[in-house]
Amino acid sequence: MIVALLNQKGGVGKTTLATHIAGELAMRG
Repeated sequence: MIVALLNQKGGVGKTTLATHIAGELAMRG
């Protein structure tokens, strides 16, 4: 969902997006 929401904004911060993805993967283990 996070990726979809950020993509709708036009990918304002790709670095931030990558960080969020990394965080999600890290939390999910």
